[in-house]
Amino acid sequence: MATGRCAIDEFSFRYLAQAQGSTGTLPLDAFEQAFQHGAPPVDDTETVDLAPLFRAVVTGTALPAGPRERLLAVLLQVHQPMTVTPCAGYGLHASYPSPRAYYPLRFALLEQGVRWQVDMRRLQLRRDGSGAAGTLALELRADFTVYAPLYNLFRKALFALEAGHFLAELAALACSAGLRIVPVVGPRALRLEVHDGGALPDWEAALATHRSYARERNSGRFHGGFHPAPHVLDAAGLDALYGALDAAQAALAQILPRAPRIEVRLCLRAGKDVAAGVYRASDGAPTCIDPRDPVDACGRAYNYDNFNFRTVPAVLFLCVDQLAFHCNDATFTEMNMSLGYLNQQLIRHLSGHGLVGRPFRSYDQLAIDHLLQTCADGQRAYYGLLVARNRCREAWGVLR
Repeated sequence: MATGRCAIDEFSFRYLAQAQGSTGTLPLDAFEQAFQHGAPPVDDTETVDLAPLFRAVVTGTALPAGPRERLLAVLLQVHQPMTVTPCAGYGLHASYPSPRAYYPLRFALLEQGVRWQVDMRRLQLRRDGSGAAGTLALELRADFTVYAPLYNLFRKALFALEAGHFLAELAALACSAGLRIVPVVGPRALRLEVHDGGALPDWEAALATHRSYARERNSGRFHGGFHPAPHVLDAAGLDALYGALDAAQAALAQILPRAPRIEVRLCLRAGKDVAAGVYRASDGAPTCIDPRDPVDACGRAYNYDNFNFRTVPAVLFLCVDQLAFHCNDATFTEMNMSLGYLNQQLIRHLSGHGLVGRPFRSYDQLAIDHLLQTCADGQRAYYGLLVARNRCREAWGVLR
């Protein structure tokens, strides 16, 4: 299997930290050019107004029953910002996270041989030539020009990770709308085929539930970083997390069956009937690798000073085979989508239990691999999830 450009750049970003790779924005490579969203159609092109549909989504009124309209309603619900934090540096928050609140994903709708660009700013479908005939589908692209030079070598991975987060949200809500999403991942295309099972009678209620979740998911309503409220996990909470992890792995195997296997390491503080340590949390009962409290060490290996790990009860790491850096571009894309999908499933679980899941990638790779002892299993830590209680949910007194 030929090593793709994606894997080479990823290895360089994680291990070599090439200074010249981030001094200025690099031009798009062949992979990025293939996934870069195209120029908008000319102003006199055929358009479809999405404003009435958007109003129906946000107000909870009855929506048209056609599969295209339900798909667009789900897309608008999942991708459009649910909350805005004006005083924060990165203030947009949709139902899934995006690094630096870039939200670079762009979408095209393919239906009956026609390709439409989904213009989220104008709330329009804008005809953009012909597309694949047959199945209704959503094509995922990105605007790679929004990424800062720091991410020159990492923006392909960020795109695929975010596509996985997005896929988890879209598939979950689409199911409530009677739609089934089937990803088709290629080296130069990422398409989500949509299969219609018929509208469900209460899917407007599912939209309302999703709006509530999307607002609660936001952990960044404070300026200057993330400082979670004090919390420790008890045995019941930990068992629920393990159960959610098993369910997420099973769902991932269904929606992305060809994706490389993902292993899990869990770093725990001591709690009620919970022993501290580093745990291997895959394949049945969790196994303690090291009984020492590892969470403070996770904080020291984190690359920025705007996360406070002092009150964090657990940190979870998704790990991949160390040979994953020797893969082609399609495998690389599917692997990163799987990581984002799995992480997003856990974020949803935590949000439903009064907690917050904060994904992160900014850590010292060698230090974390040493802490987690991944090398003994031929693994490498790839994607982190900070588990904490969201301070945004805590009661605040009123100053008079």
